[in-house]
Amino acid sequence: MRRNPVIPWLAAALAIGLIALPALAATVAVEIRGGAYHPASLTVEENTTVTWTNYDTVSHTVTGTGGAFDSGPIEQNETFNYTFTGTGTYPYGCTLNASTQRTPMQGVVIVVPEGMMVTPGEEPEGVTLADVIAQDENLTTFTAAVEKAGLAQTVFASGGPYTLFAPDDAAFETLGNETLAGILNDTVMLDTLLMYHMVEGNYTAEDLMAEVNATGNETVLSTLTGDTLSISVANGTLMVENATIVASDITADNGIIHIIDRVLLPPGSGIGEAPENVTPEVTPAERVIP
Repeated sequence: MRRNPVIPWLAAALAIGLIALPALAATVAVEIRGGAYHPASLTVEENTTVTWTNYDTVSHTVTGTGGAFDSGPIEQNETFNYTFTGTGTYPYGCTLNASTQRTPMQGVVIVVPEGMMVTPGEEPEGVTLADVIAQDENLTTFTAAVEKAGLAQTVFASGGPYTLFAPDDAAFETLGNETLAGILNDTVMLDTLLMYHMVEGNYTAEDLMAEVNATGNETVLSTLTGDTLSISVANGTLMVENATIVASDITADNGIIHIIDRVLLPPGSGIGEAPENVTPEVTPAERVIP
């Protein structure tokens, strides 16, 4: 039987073409409904494309903290896509309703290396940052804050590695009961406060000292809120902003913890600030007529 010479050639071409085809990128959907992101927290692998779709009648944005990505206004039934090519933690929110809604819209995407995702229920039985702080008798207030938080709970238990600067109980006491109660009852403020105490990567005390020495007694690290923390040395002791590291190199599977003696306050948070001086209005009865 005579063979058609075209068929083997065609089969070979198809095989080469299939091999050359790139792997399809993973995609994950987030719905914007009722002034919230659903789900608000995502853990994805590198090179995953996240698609946000706005189902509300009002416009929203998907704006990454620090400007990593920004959708601009998304109208009803419109979408925004972003592909996460690098590992890390990416908090984001809506800039349009921040001033009109008491609880601003917030979300977070945690990106892990490819092949690191696990099936729900099959997570490794590791000791997370949340586990470690819960076992420290000097971090009871910080533990309570994590348990009351929203997005920060996921951040502490997923992804990483992170370096956490955890204020001890005495540090929280200096804020006063009223201020502390206000923070613990405001999930958005609490998330911001907690993630301001975290930076990406494992930094031991030795690493921090080396960074400081290499940059002339001060270095800067970026926090998960997109702000920065100044690390310096005073009298041989490591400082984080105006806080002293009193215990260091407490390890977890997804990071490392240093205990500090002051609560770090995010810029513009207004936490613990005294109200501005306001000139009281004088009633007619109180006016003095010369």
